[in-house]
Amino acid sequence: MKRIIALSVVSILILSGCGAVAFETPPTPEKETTAKNIKLSFRFSSKPTIHEQDGLLTIQLEGMTSQVKEPNKPLLPLFTHTYLLPYSSTNITIVCTPQEINTISLTKKILPSRLTALSKTTQKQTYEFDSTVYESALFYPNNWYRCDIGAGCDQDQNQVTFVKIICYPVRYSPATNQIAHASSFDIQLTYDAPINTTQTTETYDMVIIAPRSFKAALSPLVDFKNSKGLLTTFKSVEDILDQYTGADPPEQVKYFIKEAYDTWGITYVLLVGGLKSHLYANDKDTRSAGWSCWWVPVRYVSIPQLDDEGCLSDLYYGCLYNDTGAFDSWDSNRDGIYAAWDAPGAAQDTFDMYPEVYVGRLPATNKREVKNLVQKIITYESTGPDEKPWYKNFIGIGGKTFDYFEGKPDGEYLCDLAYNHTKNAIPDLNLINVYSSNKNTTGFVPNAQDIQTAISQGAGFVLFQGHGNPLVWDTIWFDGQYPDDWCGGITLYHFLKLRNAEKLPIVVVGGCHNGLYNVSLLKTLRDKTGDNYFCYGIPVPVCFSWGLVVKPHGGAIASTGCTGYGMGYEGDPVSLSGELESNFFSEVGTGSTTLGQAHGRAIQKFLVEEEIHQVEAFVITNWALFGDPSLQLGGYQQ
Repeated sequence: MKRIIALSVVSILILSGCGAVAFETPPTPEKETTAKNIKLSFRFSSKPTIHEQDGLLTIQLEGMTSQVKEPNKPLLPLFTHTYLLPYSSTNITIVCTPQEINTISLTKKILPSRLTALSKTTQKQTYEFDSTVYESALFYPNNWYRCDIGAGCDQDQNQVTFVKIICYPVRYSPATNQIAHASSFDIQLTYDAPINTTQTTETYDMVIIAPRSFKAALSPLVDFKNSKGLLTTFKSVEDILDQYTGADPPEQVKYFIKEAYDTWGITYVLLVGGLKSHLYANDKDTRSAGWSCWWVPVRYVSIPQLDDEGCLSDLYYGCLYNDTGAFDSWDSNRDGIYAAWDAPGAAQDTFDMYPEVYVGRLPATNKREVKNLVQKIITYESTGPDEKPWYKNFIGIGGKTFDYFEGKPDGEYLCDLAYNHTKNAIPDLNLINVYSSNKNTTGFVPNAQDIQTAISQGAGFVLFQGHGNPLVWDTIWFDGQYPDDWCGGITLYHFLKLRNAEKLPIVVVGGCHNGLYNVSLLKTLRDKTGDNYFCYGIPVPVCFSWGLVVKPHGGAIASTGCTGYGMGYEGDPVSLSGELESNFFSEVGTGSTTLGQAHGRAIQKFLVEEEIHQVEAFVITNWALFGDPSLQLGGYQQ
């Protein structure tokens, strides 16, 4: 792993006008640069194709990479291209010119995007039209392109500057009911690349952050990691809070991680510690943070969706620098409200979501849990995939989350897609499907008994796709209707009957609030309306995703889950939360060898391929990783 340290701070100036965007930096005499010039042209091979759906129109374009998706606004083709520049490049200028612009008159309105939360009790049946767009003669989007810039690490863990060009090849004027489309875009990028860069000394690969009282229980893991060549050290939360300053304890921890990255060259951060009690814990000290009842402090972001006012986000700890080369606090206006975006009473923050380091959390409550987790990790990694025949099992658990997609229930479609991605890395992978479409057959269906039986066989990977809350995961029968025809699913309390012993899978959970790890028994019991913890008065000691991992015998070696609503766009299961989960398996299939790589690169893939609005930031920041980010997928080969 090689990484570049910034030698200067980059300031950004966006120039008005259709054709140019520039990122400029005052001259820094101590730093040598060399001018670079890149020219590219992107041509679309055909005109837009227009189809009718529900009395409205959809627009497709061969060569588009995604779609413009903003709730209740026109769904249009999108093209993105991302440049990876040397970190601390300066004077970045982009000229983007649309070519051969033509117009087409339409007979109906263009279909709007519809946003859906995976656990709402009603399903939208009608389309909503944003009046600021649909009653205007102005073209939407209002420009042919825009660009985003960020800082993070590439696939080889080199620190880079991401410059993403977002092109809108089709724009729509609703009041005149016309589209304008460009046949191609000519792009010219110029920048000054640094000549002299400073490399860090690669002292450690991973730092484990935990309370001092967990150190002895974690020592065998530190020793084991070092014996495998993954250089690992321990740092106590108490020492961090004594030695580092910040606006609050989470920021103090983040400043330590930044220094560890700058001086040690770390790639992974393992946070070990959750709430201090399963019985009762006040999980928030401020709107944006919790620390007094936590072994390791937590950050809450303020990106509200529906009745989620803000979610837990450990991604905060992994995003160390912003696009200017400065420390990224996620509180750019310093009002004490972190990662605010459309948050009541808070000005919007600018923040970077490209991670520099891969962060995972084991939110353990006591030393007994820590010891069990350490033993699980050591046992798993002590043998390789060839010594684990069960590792070649992939369990897909799903049904009709909302609708059919390409002839399949959408949850089953996502499971099949994830299996095919993973098969690129494990050619003889065996799919065990626990599908709602197995109803009335001898196959497994998504109820507690069949899920327990399937997982107890052992698997390398398990994917749940459906609905959830901290207690339960469930889905709809293939021939049923949401929200009435549930398959039965599985609850946290059914995990007691999982009998997979040391055959531990990595489990990706698609659903709302399955990863909400701030729950405790009395807090959830008293929350009868489900406004805060979404359990509706049922006592829950740990959340669903974490419950799989913390189970002392069997369960999972690691998991993911949403700390807020899982979200998606209707008609496209590979969107928002579903896209992140699909990306995880895509990254496994294309070369990720550790848990943190698969999770972090899935986020990076999403960022470089999609246009980021408020809801995209919501799903990215609430996607939690429960596990050791340095975990070798399948274990170390002997």
